[in-house]
Amino acid sequence: MLFSAIKYGAVSGKTRAMAGKLLKPRDYEEIMQKRSVREVAAYLKYNTGYSAVLADINEAEIHRGQLENILKLQYINDYKKLMRFSSGSQREFINLLYLKMVIENLKLLLRLFEAGNADPSILEESLPFLSRYDDLDIQKLALSRSLEEFIAGLRGTDYAEVMRPYASMDKGTRLFHLEMALDLYYLRKVLDMSTGLLNGDDKRTAMELNGIEIDIFNIFWIYRIRKSFSFDKELVYTYIIPSWYRIKRAEIDGLISAKNTDEFRQVLGKTPYAGFFADDEPGAFERRYTEYLYEIHRKRFIQQPFSVACIISYLKLKEFELNNIISIIEGIRYSLPPEEIRKFITGVRFDS
Repeated sequence: MLFSAIKYGAVSGKTRAMAGKLLKPRDYEEIMQKRSVREVAAYLKYNTGYSAVLADINEAEIHRGQLENILKLQYINDYKKLMRFSSGSQREFINLLYLKMVIENLKLLLRLFEAGNADPSILEESLPFLSRYDDLDIQKLALSRSLEEFIAGLRGTDYAEVMRPYASMDKGTRLFHLEMALDLYYLRKVLDMSTGLLNGDDKRTAMELNGIEIDIFNIFWIYRIRKSFSFDKELVYTYIIPSWYRIKRAEIDGLISAKNTDEFRQVLGKTPYAGFFADDEPGAFERRYTEYLYEIHRKRFIQQPFSVACIISYLKLKEFELNNIISIIEGIRYSLPPEEIRKFITGVRFDS
């Protein structure tokens, strides 16, 4: 315990200070009452921990894409702060965790290409997570006119190698394959490198958190594949990670073999993840598994302050917050009432 306190003292203190600046339920209540992106930006600028990153923006002129990308810069800033308070394997592991935000940002860009919205100005604003690659010409990359050209511009990165095999696929299905390939790349990378960078309690904690995420990833993708695509069972196995934590291989086999949603739910009901399919309400599965992950990371962050959990779980909680803000902005865009927007907010306990 003493060694862990010494090893994680500085970075643990820093993550706690940063966690203190995460949005409170009252902030979410205020934001959901806003009627425009500009009003949201103004509230965040003058009332929250995003004030520094929003200091130079004119909230009267900002648009949705700009605000989302500026808020993501806060994640980069937090990442850099943790790097300064870390050393050795800690620093390497934080660098690995940063991959998550890079992957999510790449997936967003892929959707822009597939939707025909790859405007150069939007692309350049959306590429801050790749700026640490010194050999990438970000401005040139932003001028990509097609997905194929964009992937070619990533030459020299792992991402190009991961995505290239799917670039020539039919446009109706390739987005699914590209997102799947990137998610698989990230989770396998974390799984492989966790064993090499960490040991003892840190290794066990990282393997637990990553193991649960892999379980959920496998369940979600099996469900999505079986529901939306007519893949052979043998092909489905190539799209999952052959690693089981709280679920057994036999249960994975059962999920893949399920003939319909009812049978899928029956198999899942024998696992610790049974509650994910309590009903058929649209989007309920996604909401339940994000709440499940949020609660695990919230508890680990509180209960294991002098361990790698203070790093992993803080970054995950920050990721949830960014996604919550983006969901609220999207809800406001479609004029949804606050009570409807609440359904898309993860980890926030609102007063009844």
